[in-house]
Amino acid sequence: MKNIKILQNKTFLGLMIIVVFAVASSVILAQSNPRSAVEELKAKNKNVVVEIKKDAKFKIDTTTEIMKLKISEITGLKPPSEKELKRLEEERRKKEELEQKRLEKERLAEEKRLEQERKKREEEINRENDKKKQEEMKKKEEELRKQEDQKKNEQAKKDQMLDRNIPSNLAPSATAAVFVLNGAKTSTPVQFQGTCGSCWAFTAAAVYETNYFIKNQKLLRVSEQALLDCSVDRLGKKAGSCDGGWYGGVFDYLMVKGAKTADKIPYTGKAGSCADNSASKYTVIKWGYIKANAGIPSVQEMKDAISKYGAIAATVKVTPAFQAYKSGIFDEHARVSGPNDVNHAIVIVGWDDKKQAYLVKNSWGAAWGDNGYVWVEYGCNNIGYGAAWMIVAEE
Repeated sequence: MKNIKILQNKTFLGLMIIVVFAVASSVILAQSNPRSAVEELKAKNKNVVVEIKKDAKFKIDTTTEIMKLKISEITGLKPPSEKELKRLEEERRKKEELEQKRLEKERLAEEKRLEQERKKREEEINRENDKKKQEEMKKKEEELRKQEDQKKNEQAKKDQMLDRNIPSNLAPSATAAVFVLNGAKTSTPVQFQGTCGSCWAFTAAAVYETNYFIKNQKLLRVSEQALLDCSVDRLGKKAGSCDGGWYGGVFDYLMVKGAKTADKIPYTGKAGSCADNSASKYTVIKWGYIKANAGIPSVQEMKDAISKYGAIAATVKVTPAFQAYKSGIFDEHARVSGPNDVNHAIVIVGWDDKKQAYLVKNSWGAAWGDNGYVWVEYGCNNIGYGAAWMIVAEE
């Protein structure tokens, strides 16, 4: 009886070892023979085709190199909380109001000083008894006033450009049916961020480049690498990394340190240590969100901002359909959990009311989409959340 019991225990133990071995073998086998990348890509592309509605206004291409990458690898947006964004924007606006009051006080004081000097000179002229000398003094006074008025007008123009990038006499009408800032005359080439989640840095660089060109009529290639490695916000917090970030921190940095050029610090596709944190002349005078709470602006608010400031930094929710976009008007209208359900920073460079869409500059290279651009239908995929303008320094 005792021998039978021992035999049963040995048999049970043997069966358990076989079961454990079988399970372990299946796990090892599954790990050594994972679903191939090709199969995963085919499945992903099949889902994209199935999910796109039949009456979609855009075409896709699922065979591009960009489709082989995960969305998380080619985006990288990490927006601050809505509460934090609102707090920072309120602080910025209060600071701007104080600065405007200070400048207005200085302007009024200068006008008062000039008026007092003019009255003093008039009194001197009137006291002069020699008519010939009086005429000479009047002539000099007239010339002096012309010079003062000219100087005043020039200062007024400079002051105006402290509050915009596009001069008011050249600005497009915000009621125009179409306006775009793309092509060699108004924009720099579309860049490729690679598999580093640095869309936030590329967006900041593209916005600066476009608005710098508009204001100074000079081409400039900003170093995205320097922004990736060096940018910190007004509180000293890193603006981001290859794991994501927010362009607001870059704008803060550009106000203090300015941008470096891409020829001096080229893009490597990975984060590194800050190579050059010295100040440059390529600075931002001021920046802010179109909406006080950094929310999604109305179409008219967006048009007003583009007409005044030029290119606008903004965000969108990227999906496999967006990733596969080739041409047409992107009108997916994917489900979103809220206005800040976004994962990618982009640049809005124009609008077309006939298309009912914004023209968007992306950072996935010129081979993606419509030469690196995409028309995104108004209100689609949270387009425009966090829309921000910047005013660049004038040379």
